[in-house]
Amino acid sequence: MKYTILFLAIGLILFFIPINNSRPTFNGNDPGCSGGGCHTFQDGLVQASVNGLDVQVTVVGASGVVAGELVDGSGTVVTYINSTNSNPFTLTATNPGNYIVNAGKSGPLRWDSASVNIVITGVSSNSSNPTSFMLYNNYPNPFNPTTIIKYSIPEVSFTSLIIYNELGKEVSTLINETKSAGTYEVEFNASNLSSGVYYYKLQAGTFTETKKMILAK
Repeated sequence: MKYTILFLAIGLILFFIPINNSRPTFNGNDPGCSGGGCHTFQDGLVQASVNGLDVQVTVVGASGVVAGELVDGSGTVVTYINSTNSNPFTLTATNPGNYIVNAGKSGPLRWDSASVNIVITGVSSNSSNPTSFMLYNNYPNPFNPTTIIKYSIPEVSFTSLIIYNELGKEVSTLINETKSAGTYEVEFNASNLSSGVYYYKLQAGTFTETKKMILAK
């Protein structure tokens, strides 16, 4: 009987330690997973590379939906993507520092983590010499009621940044003017809007890109 109890105790320890201490929480949620038992870890699944404040995440061997989050040194989730068919995908940090990337795939569910170190002096509004057009993921997302949208343009361009609701109706124009080359940050205040999915579209010269954000009141 003593050996049986010892065996069961050891079995419980082996089962719960990796689930409670290691599983990505994805901003408090477990996308695509309804219970702890469906989290299976796979070493080497996540690859991450740094370009400025952007972390490009690759989930190795994934052919379907992937997800990921970027966690700073204090354990705070600074940005995340709960579901995307893009692989690799980009998570954007707000400041230099040490970060953990938690990411995974579905079908079957597999998760892993990778460490990244962002060692730049930071990006400020109108920073010089961006080399390409870029629309970044807004932060925070979901948000209530304000969020920051960042974009880069490498040359003088007539630039518009417009917010649309889920039905495609324009709800706010943040930028509609000629801008010099640089990296810019714009605050979007949605205090007069209801909760839901919104889209922000950047058009600068011939460049156009649209991203999704969620207002959660």
